[in-house]
Amino acid sequence: MKLSQRAFTLIELMVVVAVTAVMLGLLIIPVVQSFNFTRAAQGLAEGQERARRVIEGVTKDIALSASVRDNEGARGQVAIVVPDLNGINVSVLADFAKLYIQKPLEGDPTLRDPSGAYIDPRTGIADPTRQSSVGQPVFPAAPGSTVVVYYVCLNRPLAANNLDPEFYYNPYIDYKRAGGVLWNQGIGPDNLYVLRRAEVAPKVWLGGNYVVNTRFFDDANGDNEPDYDDPYFMAQDAPGGPILTAPQRIAKAARMANWLRVSRIVTDFSRFDMIQPVFNRRTRQIETVLGTVPRISTLIQFKPSTVSNEAAEGATALRLGNESEGMDKVASDVLRTKDGAWSSAVIRIHPTNFDPANPAVNDYFVCRLDDQAGARKSRIYSYDPDLDPDLDDRNGEGNPIDDMEVFDIGTYERWINLGFSYPFTRAMQDSNSRSGWLANAVLRSKFVPFFAHLRDGKITTSFKIEDWGIDNPGGGIPPAGGNLPFLLTGPELTPTTDPTPAGNFFDAAYASNINRHFNKVYFDNPLLRVPNGVHRFIDLRTTLSADGAVSPLNPDPAVGFQRGRIVPGSEIIVGPDQNSGPNYGNPVKYTRVTRNPGRNQYVINYTDLAEPNYVALGYALPPAVYTPTNFVSAIIQARYKTGYVQFNSDPALPLPTLNPVGGSPISISYRFQLNAPSDSVTVDYDTRSLMEILLTIRNHPQSSLSSTAMITVKGTAPVRNLVR
Repeated sequence: MKLSQRAFTLIELMVVVAVTAVMLGLLIIPVVQSFNFTRAAQGLAEGQERARRVIEGVTKDIALSASVRDNEGARGQVAIVVPDLNGINVSVLADFAKLYIQKPLEGDPTLRDPSGAYIDPRTGIADPTRQSSVGQPVFPAAPGSTVVVYYVCLNRPLAANNLDPEFYYNPYIDYKRAGGVLWNQGIGPDNLYVLRRAEVAPKVWLGGNYVVNTRFFDDANGDNEPDYDDPYFMAQDAPGGPILTAPQRIAKAARMANWLRVSRIVTDFSRFDMIQPVFNRRTRQIETVLGTVPRISTLIQFKPSTVSNEAAEGATALRLGNESEGMDKVASDVLRTKDGAWSSAVIRIHPTNFDPANPAVNDYFVCRLDDQAGARKSRIYSYDPDLDPDLDDRNGEGNPIDDMEVFDIGTYERWINLGFSYPFTRAMQDSNSRSGWLANAVLRSKFVPFFAHLRDGKITTSFKIEDWGIDNPGGGIPPAGGNLPFLLTGPELTPTTDPTPAGNFFDAAYASNINRHFNKVYFDNPLLRVPNGVHRFIDLRTTLSADGAVSPLNPDPAVGFQRGRIVPGSEIIVGPDQNSGPNYGNPVKYTRVTRNPGRNQYVINYTDLAEPNYVALGYALPPAVYTPTNFVSAIIQARYKTGYVQFNSDPALPLPTLNPVGGSPISISYRFQLNAPSDSVTVDYDTRSLMEILLTIRNHPQSSLSSTAMITVKGTAPVRNLVR
């Protein structure tokens, strides 16, 4: 029997294809999804491993360094060039995206030939290109001549011709779904922002001197110092950046190529992106500037650790062997915080009677150390919260409504560096020219000047008396021998050899020299002629400096400062040698004792002492205000005041002189301070002795917006070798 043959109809074939497609879909889709999940998991694992390695590398470099350069503000900014919401390239300055780490000095720094080139200890050959001799780091660690630099830049910032710029290209983002952010521009391999590490020498030996290493750094102002802080150093033709001439553009491209040549990428060159737009966490909308420019943050942040309201502790105010009366009234002139390497510091000094609940005494002094107009400017203000209780003093600097400027630290430091005379006076006068504070009696009574050592993390509240003088806006030259307070010994006369002294003890004939003043007081006051009853002395409160300047210790509150004290042990007194011999009368340094000074000795009051009962001693009460013509005020009470210096007071032993008419000078150098032991000093600061590194790895394991992997790792690194 013949079997009939029957073919599939078209409908049957379509049904079979459809069923097969469904079956294949049920099988293939899970396989593809599993591949996607595997790739995403692999990307996450790669990102985690890479993040850990990066953190370990950065923290190791910091821990072994001699210091970390301040990267607050412009010092740590990097220009990120990205397309705005319209696809037009714009520059965004990202903070804390660059870090310079100073490597410690290695080998023996004394191994140099006469030209200054380092000598290799293994071969004995001087190599002018070497930045250190071969060997181990020198401890305590001194800064070396090389730096490690971490910075964020494009993987390929230059085109193939090594002159024109390349731009950001991220093919893994669907810019339409992302709100038009980081508009894709270009084709081919991605060009993402990466983290690079380089080790370079900012200066090199050339022509017998160390000069700027122009292979990596520009020296725009010609001061032979590298331009460390250019945020556009790896962005050619960046919008908003400096406009360069053709030669400058070529030189910059060469520097960029050199950076690329010596650096290595520590994240990854593809699919790893080190930038992202900033989103509003509440609305999930992208934050923009001027409507179209997206805010961009780098995914690594090199930030100093923040310390708030730390009390600065004073060092010992007096060394053993330098004990003196009244030391409970002497404050330390050096105050330290736990950590050094400050940046963005805010220092507050609350005077002794500070009471935040009492509007009459709740103002205090505040100083902020920051950048103003591209230069470091530091000024001290008197801050009164009653005048502006809603503004924190961080935001009120320079506002005459709530702050009164009293001391320009920037001026003081600048005049010190330039070698000009009287930097303390100039710093005070500069502030007074803007605020008129010197006419304010309350501020004068509370005034506490100071300056900060940012690297050491300390505050100094004392100043050399040589820094004080008659203000000279041109800088001026101090008198020969320095602007020290001094008084002449006068002729070498005793009370028995001095002609009968007429007139008053305060007459110029006596007040201008020590011996005749002693003789006059001795002659007029027989009851004081007991051993050590009459003193040869200098009252530093009323002794003029060489240029005629009135002392900052002057008791007149309109001229001096009532909180003034002498820093214990800071004085250097030079006078004529009182010992017999070939050096008699020649200048020598005197020695301090605590009572009854002999030849070449002195006693000094660093602070005010407890005063006696003048009436019980047979004297009238001294006037409330120092009066130079009043015997009790100028002679007796002065013994208990700051700055009283007593010399050998044996009536038979006048102070010697090589000038029989005018006498020899006794000059006194010292440091003065205006802070008190009970003043409260607190500091807010960021410390670079403990750096925080916040790293986020943004990995695009596949071309899908939803598959972007984000891994965040945080690390801290102490600068172990920082010498304070």
